[in-house]
Amino acid sequence: MQRTLVIGDIHGCLAPLQHLWSAVDPRPQDRVVFIGDYVDRGPDSKGVIDFLIGLPPELDITFLSGNHEEKFFLSRIDKTELAHWLEAWGGGATLESYGPGGFDDVPASHWRFLREARPYLETDTHIFVHANLEPEAPLDQQLPFTLIHKKFGTPEPHRSGRTMICGHTAQKSHVPLNLGHAVCIDTDPGRGGRLTCLHVETSEYWQANFDGDIREGKL
Repeated sequence: MQRTLVIGDIHGCLAPLQHLWSAVDPRPQDRVVFIGDYVDRGPDSKGVIDFLIGLPPELDITFLSGNHEEKFFLSRIDKTELAHWLEAWGGGATLESYGPGGFDDVPASHWRFLREARPYLETDTHIFVHANLEPEAPLDQQLPFTLIHKKFGTPEPHRSGRTMICGHTAQKSHVPLNLGHAVCIDTDPGRGGRLTCLHVETSEYWQANFDGDIREGKL
């Protein structure tokens, strides 16, 4: 049976990602969706992207783009964005993970990986997006700001009737927030929480921390 496995905001936390991946053990028949925000805050953004780029090509994997990827790009070309990124977004940890050369040490393959990430993924039953959706707007008319920046709050059901699975809004409880028509799986691994993987069909989830402690639950 195919599993749809959705992994939340990683934020440079390579060890939890490795522990979670081993626990979930994705197979070629599964579909895996990464919800975005691969960089910033945690100690090894470079290692995270190396890990993601190196995943077996036979796996069905979709990478979505988050607001921290956007900020990474903007900080490379704009000094005001760079100052904000370093001060308030955890960008310093990202640059340090690449080495003393900063942006000059970021491989072209990493920029390409981040540039090719998608804004959303739609299936027959779900919409996967980094941040949020405007409930009355078709997917092809969604505002870019909403897709990667709008906080979760109390979203209304989307007009499609599909369930929204997102990240972006860190859950201080460190467990996913389930509203039925919308689920947020950002459980804040970069600030003391855990990294979450949700099995969409069963509503079961796994969580991992830096110590390799695996916790399981159900929405």
